[in-house]
Amino acid sequence: MMNAYTMRNLMELGNYNTSITREAFEAHFTKTKESVRFTFNGWDGKSYDGESRSAKVIRTNLPGYEEVRLVKVGKHLCYIEEDTSILEKATGEKHPEASWLVEVERA
Repeated sequence: MMNAYTMRNLMELGNYNTSITREAFEAHFTKTKESVRFTFNGWDGKSYDGESRSAKVIRTNLPGYEEVRLVKVGKHLCYIEEDTSILEKATGEKHPEASWLVEVERA
């Protein structure tokens, strides 16, 4: 699998190369019934101790990235880093880290 962040090179980015249109999101990304438990590991300003959250997995039809798990939190589209495992101090469980990919503009 390729590095998920390089997926941005296949998208038409706007707003200082930080966002995609709602139409582009709907054309290339699909929400699945699969759920994933993940942590932002502090970059959200809250989860410094590995606090986790759940979200539905989003998949893409972009060539080479079909197996990448993504989540959308608010307007942020993030990818799950499958090779990371962050300890949630409160529960002792380990969860993958989510990293920011791109913003999705409102319609």
